[in-house]
Amino acid sequence: MLGFFGPEVVQFIEMSGPRITFLSPRPKKLGVVIKVRLNLVGYKTNRVDIPLNLVSCQPSAGGKGHVCVGSIEMAEEHLNQLEDLLYSYGVRADQGEAARRSPRLTISLKTVSRDLPGYNCVTVDISRHGVRLNCHGDVHQGALVNLAMETDVAGVQNMNLCGRVVWCRENPGKGKGHQVGVDFVGLTSTQSETLEYYTKMVAGRNRGDVMHRQIADGELTAHDGGAGPAFQLPSAPPPPGA
Repeated sequence: MLGFFGPEVVQFIEMSGPRITFLSPRPKKLGVVIKVRLNLVGYKTNRVDIPLNLVSCQPSAGGKGHVCVGSIEMAEEHLNQLEDLLYSYGVRADQGEAARRSPRLTISLKTVSRDLPGYNCVTVDISRHGVRLNCHGDVHQGALVNLAMETDVAGVQNMNLCGRVVWCRENPGKGKGHQVGVDFVGLTSTQSETLEYYTKMVAGRNRGDVMHRQIADGELTAHDGGAGPAFQLPSAPPPPGA
């Protein structure tokens, strides 16, 4: 609660770039700077306090609380860290712990799309729910884009996925082009399974475990410690459709 016990506790809904949407138990005045507290599950601390400028507040469709949007003044790097933290560990409105999304994985994949400026781009990071792209130009928020992404995991062919642009902003500093946030939409069960398999393999590699990385790519062969023949270590489960 707001007052002697710290900022008011609100529930996370989503975050796109510097804007965060949350559910508040009471209405708030627009154009003021406030601090809100969001609970975390499974992280080393159980909460995070965020100062923001309130830009929108309206009653929720369900009649419980108010859906608010705030703008966060924060460096690009810290915005990305906060977004990762909330989607990975934040307790989301009305859904609790079960609503936690998969963490984003840093990866550079060549991506081709007729719906993007220049018809090609490179991924910045990816999760089971969306992707961040480095594009040649601006992309309209809300646009649907069809993406053909090359992969770098053995047994996983190029992924053809559809997504909706949720935000777009210029690259910080002297960087050229734009970064674009895309949420995947309309995925088939096969596409979802392939994407889940791929992100699990990348997550294993990103943990820095060389053996796990080699197993994930089906490359590692070892000896049994004696004079016997080499044997193949168990590899990762086959990709969907294999």
